[in-house]
Amino acid sequence: MVQQGPPPPGSGRLPASGRPPRGWSDGDYADDDEDYPPWAVPGAGPRAADRRQRERHRLRDRPGPVGEEAEAGRYARPPGHADAAEPPDPPGRRGRDGRGRKAAARARRARRATYVWGGAFVAVLLIVAGVGYVYFHQPSPPPVADSLVTTFQPGEFRTVPNACSAVTAATLDQYLPGKRRTVAPKSLYGGAQSQCDWTVDNKPRYRVLQVTVRAYPPSGLASGNGSATFAAKDAYQQASQLKAHPLKASHQPKATMSQVAGLGNSAFAALQVPSAGGAANNMLTVVVRERNALITVVSQGPAQHRGGYAAVSPLRLRGAAVAAARDILAQMH
Repeated sequence: MVQQGPPPPGSGRLPASGRPPRGWSDGDYADDDEDYPPWAVPGAGPRAADRRQRERHRLRDRPGPVGEEAEAGRYARPPGHADAAEPPDPPGRRGRDGRGRKAAARARRARRATYVWGGAFVAVLLIVAGVGYVYFHQPSPPPVADSLVTTFQPGEFRTVPNACSAVTAATLDQYLPGKRRTVAPKSLYGGAQSQCDWTVDNKPRYRVLQVTVRAYPPSGLASGNGSATFAAKDAYQQASQLKAHPLKASHQPKATMSQVAGLGNSAFAALQVPSAGGAANNMLTVVVRERNALITVVSQGPAQHRGGYAAVSPLRLRGAAVAAARDILAQMH
């Protein structure tokens, strides 16, 4: 039996019987080509990640450009991959991209704000232009008097004639023949008003004639410049309205209206047929305006034969009222 002697000096090898088990190394033995990492322990082998790391180290350590090309090709994306043409982001690019997106968003918001404010400004300009057009192209208002008239103007009446004496006897005899009863109510406006009533009540005839004359003074409540003439015009219009549309409290029917030509400045006639106790009467009213004076004449008579009284036609009543008004006008001039 051959006795194995010690290893030659400087060889650094131990006999096989004294060597540790395979798979463990403390870095002093190099009979195996495989070099284990320092973390290896007995019974443990490198994982896949460690193999890839060793492979990278091996390729990097290979001399020449072959190792660099192999290293680049090993981890290159295959052709057709979605990210094959995209190089890896350089350091700091993600931060720069984030700041760029924020700047773009701020720019978009600024543009939107510019559009909104610009549209609002255009809308305001259009509104102002429309209002200006309406303001400068509207029709001019009617001229207004510089000041109210507070005194009687030339030709206006301060007083009126006495109604009882102004209506002539000829007119009374023609339209109210027979025995007449005359009543002169007291004036409420002094010499600016006069009233007189005549009544004939003799069967078969029944007639009533009432005359009122009034001169209107200037008034701040009148239309126009408040002159006396405008005050009379207002009273004339009011009288016409009350005949066409009587107040409910008056219990009068609506009148049939007509104009009377050639009498004063303006005149109208209104025919009403009120009834009381089953008896209907024809009531004909004539209103005449002469400057600032109003003449109102009411002529009445039965509308039908009743109780021994004969009917009187509206035409004859109208004739009596117009004749009395003419007599008053004659005394005013």
